[in-house]
Amino acid sequence: MTHVATALLSLGGFALLFLAMARHQQDWLRRKLPDQQSRRLRRAGFALLSIAFLVAGLGLGWGYGSVAWFGWLSAGAVTIVTLNCNRERILTWVRP
Repeated sequence: MTHVATALLSLGGFALLFLAMARHQQDWLRRKLPDQQSRRLRRAGFALLSIAFLVAGLGLGWGYGSVAWFGWLSAGAVTIVTLNCNRERILTWVRP
């Protein structure tokens, strides 16, 4: 259960950090969010990554948990990058 929680928190954190950037907001949302909202997204993204570290450390022990956390960070980042690379295909499926 610890691995699932760490993976989901890492993925969510990277998704929020991704959407905090103006370039990606324009690509995905078709508009730029206000600066205050971008800062909130950035803070929330870092908070989720920090919580994922705590979950992994407390659930698996700090030695193994930190290694697992880095692994799930990598998996989350690769997932977000892959989704961004296939943005057009995803958006045509979501938006008719």
